[in-house]
Amino acid sequence: MASARGRTYGFGAATLVACCVTVAMLMRALGSSAGDVDPLSAAIALVSFPLTVWSGYLTFQSVRWQETDLIDASARLAAQVVAVEREARRQLLGGHDRTVDLRFVFRPSPAHSAHGADVGGTLAEVADYFQRLRPRRMVVTGAPGAGKTVLAMQLMLRLLEQRGPDEPVPVRLSLASSEAHLDVEAWLARHLVRVYHLSRPAAHALVVARRVLPVLDGLDELDSAPAPGYGSRSARVLRALNAYQQGVEKAELILTCRSDTHDALEEAKVWAHDAARIEILPVVPTEARRFLNSRVDDLSRWAEVLDSLDRAPTGPLAVGLATPWRLTLAVTVYEQRDPDTGTYAHDPNHLLSAHLNSAEAVGTHLLDLFIPAITGLYPRTRAAHFDPALVRTWLTTLARHLDHNATTGRAIAGRQLSGTDIVLSRLWPLADSRRPRTALVLPAVALSATGALALLGLLSTQGPLVAPWPYLAALTMTGLIASVIWLVAWDDLKEDHEYHPTRTRPRSFTQRLSGGLRIGGLATGALAVIAVQQDTPIPPAVAVPALLACGGALALLFSVPSPGAPESSHPALNIRSHLIWSLLAPALLFAELMFAAALASGKDTATLIALTGAGGCAGGLLFTPLLAPTGLWYVILLVRTRRWSPRPLPWRLGRFLTWCYDAGLVRVAGTAYQFRHRELQDHLARDAAAHR
Repeated sequence: MASARGRTYGFGAATLVACCVTVAMLMRALGSSAGDVDPLSAAIALVSFPLTVWSGYLTFQSVRWQETDLIDASARLAAQVVAVEREARRQLLGGHDRTVDLRFVFRPSPAHSAHGADVGGTLAEVADYFQRLRPRRMVVTGAPGAGKTVLAMQLMLRLLEQRGPDEPVPVRLSLASSEAHLDVEAWLARHLVRVYHLSRPAAHALVVARRVLPVLDGLDELDSAPAPGYGSRSARVLRALNAYQQGVEKAELILTCRSDTHDALEEAKVWAHDAARIEILPVVPTEARRFLNSRVDDLSRWAEVLDSLDRAPTGPLAVGLATPWRLTLAVTVYEQRDPDTGTYAHDPNHLLSAHLNSAEAVGTHLLDLFIPAITGLYPRTRAAHFDPALVRTWLTTLARHLDHNATTGRAIAGRQLSGTDIVLSRLWPLADSRRPRTALVLPAVALSATGALALLGLLSTQGPLVAPWPYLAALTMTGLIASVIWLVAWDDLKEDHEYHPTRTRPRSFTQRLSGGLRIGGLATGALAVIAVQQDTPIPPAVAVPALLACGGALALLFSVPSPGAPESSHPALNIRSHLIWSLLAPALLFAELMFAAALASGKDTATLIALTGAGGCAGGLLFTPLLAPTGLWYVILLVRTRRWSPRPLPWRLGRFLTWCYDAGLVRVAGTAYQFRHRELQDHLARDAAAHR
C-alpha cells in the first residue's frame, strides 16, 4: 500500500499531466495553431522534468538512511519528551503540580518475573525501583482512577532527569492506537516521526538501537470483553511484546493495565515475561488529608469531610475518594470560586449528604458537577467560551461514539475503530459507518462532474463542440476520479493521516516561500514555452508581466503550510488547510494555464478574465475530491452532526477540543485527544444511554 506522501506526489503528478493535456485541448478548441511544436507533445515532455526531480529526491533520501547520529537524535528526542510529558502531567493533575504519594506493592507473575523487584514502594521511589529491575520491564496495574498514567509519567520524568547520553529515552504511546497485528519496531518508529517529527532514518535508527524505552499506556482498552482471553487483542499485544528483544534479553518497557484485565489475562496464561508487576494501592485517609492540605486554600472547609474519612475508613465516602482521580475531582468541584467575588460555588459538606450512600453515588455526584466546574474555572474570553450544557452535549456525542466502538469492536476497511482516541480525520464513522465509501464518493463525483461540465460549458462558449472528444474527455476524467476515490480513499482509512493536536514543527515563511517560488518559476517557464509556440504574436510588455504575475501568485499559494507540515495548534485547522490547499492549488494552476492559452489565442481583456476565472473554478472543483478525501470526510461529518441531529457537534470541532484540552476536560495521547479520564467518558456514555 502506498504511503500518504507517495500518494500525494502521485496526485500531484496526475494533476500536472491532466493540466497539460487540458491546455493542449483548450488551445485546439480555441483555434490556436501549434506552429512547429505539437502542444500535446510539449506538454508530455514537460512532465518528464518533475519525474526526474522526484527520482533525484528518492536518491537523496536513500543517502540520508546511511548514517544517523544516535546521541544527538536521542538528546533532541529527550528534550521534546520532557516538554510534552511535563505539560501532560500538569493537565492530568488539574493544572497543579501536587499529587498523592501513591503506594504500590509487587505482585509476582505466575512465572518469568524480573529480577530485583522489592516488596513495594511509593511514587517518589518508583524511578529507583525501576532502575534495579533486570531486565528493566515493569507492568503498572491498579483500579480505575488509581493513578497508573500519573505514575508512568512520574517515572518517565525521573528517568529523563537521570538519563545519560547512551541511555534510552522513555516515550509514551497509547496502545489504543496500535495495529491489530502489532509490529513493535515499525509502530514505535512511526510514532516518533508523527508526534516528535524525527526523520524516518533517525526514528528507525533509534528504535533498532533500542534507544527508545516504550511506555505503553492502556492495555485494558484494547478489548470490549471484561475478561479478555488468549485470542484477544490484548493477549496478542502481550505476545508481541514478549518477542520484542534487546540482544539476548527482553527489551525494556513499561506497561499500564487495569488489575482486573491483567488478572483475566493471567488466567489465560498470558502476561509480560521478565517483567515486575506492581499494583497501586487505594488512597488511605491520612494520604487524602496530606493531599488536600497541599491543594486547597482553606482546609477548615474540609474538616467534616476529613473527620468522616477518619471515622469510617471503609465507608462509602472513603471508598469513593480512594483514588487520586476522585480526589482531584473533589478539589476541582469544591474549590471553584466566583472570579469576581471569590465566593465558593459549592460546599464540601455536600459530600456528607445521605443520598451519597455508595462509592458509585459519590463518583456520579462529582462527575455531574465536573464539567460545570471546569467551565466556570476556565477563564472566559470572547474568543473561546462555551455554555456548560453545550459542552456536556458535545462531549456526550463523542463519548457515545467511543463507547460504541469499544463495546462492539467495529472495524472499517479492516481497521478497528478506537474506543478512546479522538482523531478528527477518523471521526467520520460517527455520522455514517454503514456506507462510508458511498458517503464520500457521491459528493466527490458531484463536485468532479460539476467541474467537468463547467469546462465543457467554457469550451462551448467559443463555438459549437462538434467533435466527441471534449465530452469523452470530461466523462473519462470524472470516471477516473470516482474510481480512484473508490479504491484509494478506502486505503486512506488504513493509513494514519493524523494531525498532532498540540505540537508541530514549524517551517519558516522564508523556507516555504523559497519552495513556492521554485514551483512558481517552473510553472511560469512552462507557460512561457507554451505561449511562444503560438502563431499569434504576443507583445512582450503584456505577456511577460502577466506570466510573472501568475507565477508569483502560484508561488504565494504554495508558500502556505502544506497539509503535511501544518503550523496550526489544533487539528481542525490542519484539515481545513488541507481542503483549502487542495481546492486552490488546482484552481490557480488551471487559471494560469487558461490565462496563458487565452492570451496566446489573442482574446480580448474581458474574455481573458472570464476564461481565467471560469477555468480556475472548474479546475478546483474537478480535482479537489481527488486531492482531499480526508477533508471531504470531515466536511460530511460536520454537515451530518448539526444541532438538530441525534449526534450534535460544534461546527468548529477542533477549536472546541483545543478549548477542552486547555480547560482540562481532555488530554493528548500521541496524535489523538482522549477524555481526561476513562471514568468521565464512561459516565457521559452511560448517562446518554439512560436518557434515550
